[in-house]
Amino acid sequence: MTSADAKDLKSFTQIVSLLLENERFLLATHEDPDADGIGSMLALGRSLSHAGKDVTLVSQKPITGSLRMLSGSGVIQDKTRIQGRFDAAIALDCAERKRLGDLYEDFKNSGLLINIDHHGTNDYFGDVNLVSPDRSSTGVMVFELIKAAGLPMDEDIAENLFAAILTDTGSFKYSNTDSETFRAAAELVEYGAIPWEISRKVLDGYGLNRLRLLQLVLATLEIFHDGSVAIMMVTREMLEKSGAEEADSERFVDYPRFASGIELSVLIREQEGDHYKFSLRSNDRVDVAKLASRFGGGGHNRAAGFNGNGPIELLKKTFLDEVAMCICGI
Repeated sequence: MTSADAKDLKSFTQIVSLLLENERFLLATHEDPDADGIGSMLALGRSLSHAGKDVTLVSQKPITGSLRMLSGSGVIQDKTRIQGRFDAAIALDCAERKRLGDLYEDFKNSGLLINIDHHGTNDYFGDVNLVSPDRSSTGVMVFELIKAAGLPMDEDIAENLFAAILTDTGSFKYSNTDSETFRAAAELVEYGAIPWEISRKVLDGYGLNRLRLLQLVLATLEIFHDGSVAIMMVTREMLEKSGAEEADSERFVDYPRFASGIELSVLIREQEGDHYKFSLRSNDRVDVAKLASRFGGGGHNRAAGFNGNGPIELLKKTFLDEVAMCICGI
C-alpha cells in the first residue's frame, strides 16, 4: 500500500464514521454542475435521509437541462434556504474551493467540511479530504461510502449513481473506465437502475431547441495546428436565437473529437460582459488538466476547463499559443 492509498483509506474510514455519527448535513456540488456532481449529491442525500438524518441539498443556481430529469432533483434548494447550523457540510465532485462560489462561506460555517472528489487538480480545501483521481467518477466513490456505512439503497439512489458514472465515463467510452467502474455499474443495475432509461434521461432528454443551437454552434467550427485542434463557440446571441439554455450545449465539445486527426476539442461559452468559459476535451495525447491549470482552471487529463476574461480574439490567441507548445511537446 502506498502512502497515498493509506491516506485515502484513513479519509474513507473517517468519512464513514462521520456519516453514521452525525445528524445534520449540508450537501452541494460545484458551480455549473454535471450529472456526476448532481447525481452523487442526490444519491448521498437520499441515502442519509432514509437513514433518519436531516439533510439539506443546495445549488448555486437552479438545476437546468437534463439534470432536472434525475430522480429527486426537486429537493435541491437555493442557497437562500439554508437555515441553522450543520454537523457537517459535504462538497461533492468539486475540485477547487472557488468552484463552490458563494456557498463556500456557508460550508465553512457549517461544522466539519468534507471534500469528496476524483479530480487530480483538487486543492484539498476540506477538513477531511477524500480525493481519488484514479476513480472514474465521484459517483463510484459515493457508492462505496454508502455500502461501507451500511446506509440505505433503493432504485432512485441507484439511478442517480448510475447516471453519475455513465456521464463521467462518456457512456463507458473514456479511458477512465476500468473494471471497478463496470462492477459498480453492474451492482447498481441489481439495485434497480435501468441503463437505457437513465441514458435516455440524461443523454437524450433535450428539446428541439438543442438541435437549433447545435446547428449554430457547428457553424463556428475552426480548425488549427494542422488539423489537430478544433474550436467552437456558444454566444449569448445563439442562445436567444435558438431559444436554448446554456445547459443545452452540454457535450457539444465532444463532436469535433469524433473526426480523425482531432486531438483537442474546445468549446467556448460566452458569459456576461467579456467573460468566457473554456471546456477542453482531448483524445489521447494532450493533458488538458495541465493545460487548463495554466489559465487558472483544472479538471481531468482528458476533460478540463477554465474561465477567461477579456476580448475573445485575444483569449483565443493566447490559448492557441499555449496549445502550440503542448502539441510540439508530444
